[in-house]
Amino acid sequence: MKRLRLGIVGCGAVTERYHLPAVAASADVELVALVDPVRERAAALAQEHGATRALASHTDLPGVVDVAIVAAPNHLHAPIATELAQAGVHVLVEKPLARTVAECDEISSAARASGVVVAVGHDFRHFPVAQLARGLLADQVLGPVQAADLQQSAGGRWPYASTYVFSREQSGGGVLLDFGVHMLDLLSWWLGDLSVRAYADDTVAGVETECELALDTGSGAAVTMGLTRLRPMRDTTIVRCERGTLEIGIFEPAVIRLTLRDGSTLAGDAHDPAFASAPMRTVFGRQLSDFVRAVRLGEEPLVPIREGRRVVDLVERCYAVRTPLRRPWDWPEAYSGIRSVHERT
Repeated sequence: MKRLRLGIVGCGAVTERYHLPAVAASADVELVALVDPVRERAAALAQEHGATRALASHTDLPGVVDVAIVAAPNHLHAPIATELAQAGVHVLVEKPLARTVAECDEISSAARASGVVVAVGHDFRHFPVAQLARGLLADQVLGPVQAADLQQSAGGRWPYASTYVFSREQSGGGVLLDFGVHMLDLLSWWLGDLSVRAYADDTVAGVETECELALDTGSGAAVTMGLTRLRPMRDTTIVRCERGTLEIGIFEPAVIRLTLRDGSTLAGDAHDPAFASAPMRTVFGRQLSDFVRAVRLGEEPLVPIREGRRVVDLVERCYAVRTPLRRPWDWPEAYSGIRSVHERT
């Protein structure tokens, strides 16, 4: 079939590291245009990757491309995706779909009116262990879910090309909206719709770097979740079921561990040679292929708008009930014991 003409809006780290290699390896798309307000950056990447146009605005894409990837800062997702959808361009939007539910609905309305496909870049669904875990939980191999606990570090290893992530106005939030949306999407994909019982984070000014969530599944199973940019964590999800537990580490570590009630354990990785040799290139390539399939067949992508919106709704509900995250070293009462020790010495 004829390749779809593709444009990418936003020439930051995720585009350079992951989207462009996926595009280069694809027989389904032809890279036509790169867009960035820093036109020199767009031009340099266009020359390197064979794009014929380097543009400063997404408004120049309609008529030039069939599909677009929106990899701009969060506060630009809604206006860019909405305008492209209104112009008849199919869109893959990087996570999160938008900063708020209202912004998600703007994109959704434009997509429905124009009949275009909008996919959301929750690429963690394409990790082999994540897909294996979904199958095991959907088939209730260990029985109904009774509780789950996710602990995940999200360190500062990402080479951001701008400082927008530190601005609440531009980013919409901190570690929960920037990285936690991946985790919330996986939990919702594995366990079904979730409700928010409690939320706490360390925000003082700016955006949060640590947070803790208490959630519930539709069946009433309690789900806890901890995220941090400050320290190492377990980096797995432990799901306790009626007949045993399932521990899931989708990447670093990539592990799936079944433990039965008698203590016997089966552990390993999901066999996937392509992922093993090039993890992120494989994941982003499969995400692009899924997007193209949805466009060509007029079907839903793996992550449709409503599921991208579902995660943003969870984040909004968390922020709405926020309480301070209490750490012993942050509070005056933590020092009373220290003073009493000094007074005795």
